[in-house]
Amino acid sequence: MGIFGKMFGKDSTESKGAPPAKAVNFITALSMHVRGELEPALSAYARMTEADPNDFLAHFFAAAIKAENGKVEEAVQELCELSGRISETGESISRVIVVELANLLAEDSVTVKRHALTELVVSFGDLLKKEGQIREGAVCFEIATGLAPDNPHMLHKLGDALHDLRIYDYAESVLLEALKHAPYHFGALYTYAVLLQDLGRNDEAIAHYEKAVKLVPTHVGCQNNFGAALLRANRVDEALEHCSTALELDPKAPLVKINLGYIYLLKQDFAAARKSFSGAIELNDQLAPAYYGLASAEQGLGGDLRTVRELYEKAIEVNPSIPEAHYALANVLARENDPQALTYYASALQLNSSLPNLRRDYGVACLQLGRPDEALEQLKLAVMMNPEDTIARDLLAQAQGAQKAS
Repeated sequence: MGIFGKMFGKDSTESKGAPPAKAVNFITALSMHVRGELEPALSAYARMTEADPNDFLAHFFAAAIKAENGKVEEAVQELCELSGRISETGESISRVIVVELANLLAEDSVTVKRHALTELVVSFGDLLKKEGQIREGAVCFEIATGLAPDNPHMLHKLGDALHDLRIYDYAESVLLEALKHAPYHFGALYTYAVLLQDLGRNDEAIAHYEKAVKLVPTHVGCQNNFGAALLRANRVDEALEHCSTALELDPKAPLVKINLGYIYLLKQDFAAARKSFSGAIELNDQLAPAYYGLASAEQGLGGDLRTVRELYEKAIEVNPSIPEAHYALANVLARENDPQALTYYASALQLNSSLPNLRRDYGVACLQLGRPDEALEQLKLAVMMNPEDTIARDLLAQAQGAQKAS
C-alpha cells in the first residue's frame, strides 16, 4: 500500500499490537474530532505528539484539523514530515495509518464507527485536493480505501486523484476495482474513460463514455470528452452531436467550443470553426489550441497571412510545447522565404519528430533557402520513415541530382 506501491497487495488489517492505553486516549480524542469538537481534539492530539513524537495517528489527525481550520500549508507540511519519518522505516504513510487505525478499531469499535472515521479521512482528502494538494489528497483517499476496500466511491476518489497525478497504472487498477464493485458507477466510468483516452486507447475509452453518458446525459465534461474521443476515431458526425449537446448544457464552456472548432475544421466549415475558436478565446484568452485552431480556420478562409502568423505565434507564446503550432508557423514563414521557418521546423522536430510530412517540408524549405546539405539530410530521413511518400522521393532525387551537378 502506498501511492508508489500496490494497493491491494497487503492485508491492511494485520495487527502490530498497539498498546490498549494509547488506544483509549486516542479514540477519546478521535470521538471529539468526529463530533466536530475540533479545538479540544486538537489539544488532545498535541499532548499526544508532545509525549510521543512518533504518535503517527495524532500527527495525522492534528493535520486534518489544521486543514479544516484553514491552515492548509501547515497541514501539508506536517503530512510531508510525517511521511518522511515513516518512509525511513521502509513503510508508507498510508499503510501505517491504516494498520494503526485498524488496531484501534479492533480495541473499540463502538466509540468511533469505521464509516464515520472513513468519512473524516475523505473530508481531509477532499479539502486538500480542492486546494491543489492532489498528492496529499491521494494519500488520504488511499487511507480511506484501506479502511473501506470495497467502497466504489472511495476507490473512485483515489483513482481520480491518481489519474490527476498521471500515475496511470495504479489509477487503472483502482478504477477497475471500483467498477468491479459497482459496474454502473458514473464517476468511475467517466474517469476511467478519460484515463483510457489519455493513454491513447481510444476504442476502450469510447465504450466507457457510451455507458457513462447514458447514466448522466447532462454531464458537460462527459459529453465533450466523448465527442473528442469520437473525433479522434474520425466519427465526425457523432462527435458533433455530443459536443453540440455539451454546448447546449454549458454555452460558456471554452473547451467545448474548441472541440467544436476542430470538428468544423474537419468538415471544412471554416466560418463555423472561426466562430467557435473566437468564442473560446473570448471566454479564456490563455488556451493555445484555440489560437492554433483559429489560425487554421483563417487559412482555410484565405485570410491575411500576417494575421495567421500572429495567431500561430500567440499559440506558441501561450504554450510552447505544441509541435503542430511550430510546424504550421514554419510552413507559413517558408512560403515567404523567411529564414525563421527553419527555426520553427527544428522546434517541431524536437517536440515530435513523427509528425506526418514534417521532415519533407523542412527539406523543401532548406532547398528554397539555400541549405542543400540540410535539405538532403531531412529528405533522406523523410523517405526512410515513409518509403511510400513519392513526393519526398522525387524531391530527394532532384536534390541529389542538383548536388551532383554542382
